[in-house]
Amino acid sequence: MTETIGTDTYHHGNLRQTLMNNCLKLIEDKGVSDFTLREVARISGVSAAAPYHHFKNKTELLAAVAVMGLKMLDEAQRKASEQFDNPGLRLKALGKSYVMFAVNHKVYFQVLFRTSNEPLWENKQVMNAAKHAFSHLESTIRKLYPETEKDNSRKIQAIVLTCWSMVHGLASLWVDGPLRVTESGELKIEQLVDLIFDQSMTHRDF
Repeated sequence: MTETIGTDTYHHGNLRQTLMNNCLKLIEDKGVSDFTLREVARISGVSAAAPYHHFKNKTELLAAVAVMGLKMLDEAQRKASEQFDNPGLRLKALGKSYVMFAVNHKVYFQVLFRTSNEPLWENKQVMNAAKHAFSHLESTIRKLYPETEKDNSRKIQAIVLTCWSMVHGLASLWVDGPLRVTESGELKIEQLVDLIFDQSMTHRDF
């Protein structure tokens, strides 16, 4: 049962989650920038004031959606990292997991990395969720390059950023279309990830 319009209280099973789900629907239809909290309220069947019981503005709603997406990515990365004891194979699995998350959950990918007008990455909950999601990559890199950790922790961070940039770039090129409409598009995205990692892993320093 939805809110009675015009009152300050509402009766809705789980309005917060409903608002987040409908936010995702609007982003899929209109993009990250072109929707309002009023629209989210309308398709959720509640008054325009109802979302403000849970989110003080659009940025806060997007941050909650981003956290939800990062938790999904964290779980996908955890499962990928548990497949292999060998850090090289684990690194490849993490890369493939990241790209497939972007391919299969494009709306979350949009929220996380296309919201240039919203300060999502200044949100503490978003940052904490991101640290969990990316911790799998860092721990794998530390196992793959144990000698580097003794010399310079900055190099560890540089390798982490290199790996992230590589798979994020591939994911973006596929999600946004260029790789899917060129000769590379004849290959499945999983095959492209394997090719790129196989090539990169022949050089220990990337």
